[in-house]
Amino acid sequence: MENKKILNAALIGGGMFGSDVVLRSIEDIERCGIAPYLGRIGLDERARDLGAVSLKLVAIGTRTAETAGTLCASYSEKIPGATPAPFHGETPWVDIFERHDVDILYVATPDHLHHAPALHALEQGAHVMVEKPLTLQLEQADELISLAREKGLVAGVDMHKRYDPCHRFIFEELAGQLGKLLYARAVLEEPLEVATEIFRWAEDSNPFSYVGIHWLDLFAHYLEAEPVSVHAVGQKSLLANWDSEGGDRRIDTFDAMQVSVDYRDGLRVYYVNSWINPKEFEGAVNQEMELAGTRGKVEFDQQDRGLRATITGVGSRTYNPHFTTDITRPGSEHPAYDGYGKDSIVAITQAAIVVSLGISTASELENTYPTASSSRSSIAVIEAAADVAERNHAYLENGRGSPVTARITETGYENLTCYPFE
Repeated sequence: MENKKILNAALIGGGMFGSDVVLRSIEDIERCGIAPYLGRIGLDERARDLGAVSLKLVAIGTRTAETAGTLCASYSEKIPGATPAPFHGETPWVDIFERHDVDILYVATPDHLHHAPALHALEQGAHVMVEKPLTLQLEQADELISLAREKGLVAGVDMHKRYDPCHRFIFEELAGQLGKLLYARAVLEEPLEVATEIFRWAEDSNPFSYVGIHWLDLFAHYLEAEPVSVHAVGQKSLLANWDSEGGDRRIDTFDAMQVSVDYRDGLRVYYVNSWINPKEFEGAVNQEMELAGTRGKVEFDQQDRGLRATITGVGSRTYNPHFTTDITRPGSEHPAYDGYGKDSIVAITQAAIVVSLGISTASELENTYPTASSSRSSIAVIEAAADVAERNHAYLENGRGSPVTARITETGYENLTCYPFE
């Protein structure tokens, strides 16, 4: 192994997650190396091997020149000697790879635009980290998984819920004591501003694909639960009429979705997701989980972790500093960044470094980070749920109930309709 190696990184996407969580994580790794962050994810034994490795952000690509320029300038101010170059346009990743030797590409574009930059990076021989969900269609996911395996590259997905200490405790310590698991309920509700202001692309996705993927991943990862059928319904009352509610446009997507997934071992999980929580809601998001078995039950209000403050002009709010939080660096105006929201990014980055150094192969590292292949069954479910919910919405609008269910197959899903739609 070389005494020191510098891996070149590039970021595509400058939205809410790209400009904050992903970029802040890259910043810390470029500033301090990856070794300081490995203990949080159980990979501290890698610290000595990777202690001399550096990450260098060479480019940031976004849709607009203004965003790319602003992010690059801000990044350069925080890290002495950092000089990421701004790129913009509809396909900035193409220009980036033409002008830079990139070892790992971080993809934080809108949900429906993950496939193209990730595919291009893999074709160019670069490792990739993609924000969740990997893709919205199984066919696209399979293409990325297959290409990564063929080339021996790391393809990871930012599934940070796996690293939430509460989730880990539930699934690693408690779930096994519940006997045969019978049913579960998982709730994650996002604020209205996500669908109406922060994301201009909400109608190209839905609340289940956007945040339900987290819960799907927990059951797939920790329980190795294999989905066999999907029933989904959704409501279109607020966003579809947003122009009549004082908004600037109609947003043709579901306000909320309720998705029931049956698994091969008999477990049924009821996933509830929305992105219309009013701004007056006391937390950034609302999260709940219930897991029941033949020998007991676990209930967890994940949004309220016991930290609440009531302040004049702000109101009563709950906080979750476990996700991400700033930690003061003595003598520096730029704080360190910590939390489980960063952990999966670190895990994927370390895998890319380990493979680049020839310490191990991508196939040997399957259990050390959230791989694209581990997202496969979840992508099949979110693709099926989107289709089933749309079909059932049409039935419900005509007073015919919600008869459509999808059977999950090896190649995707099949729709099963109980009676013909007239």
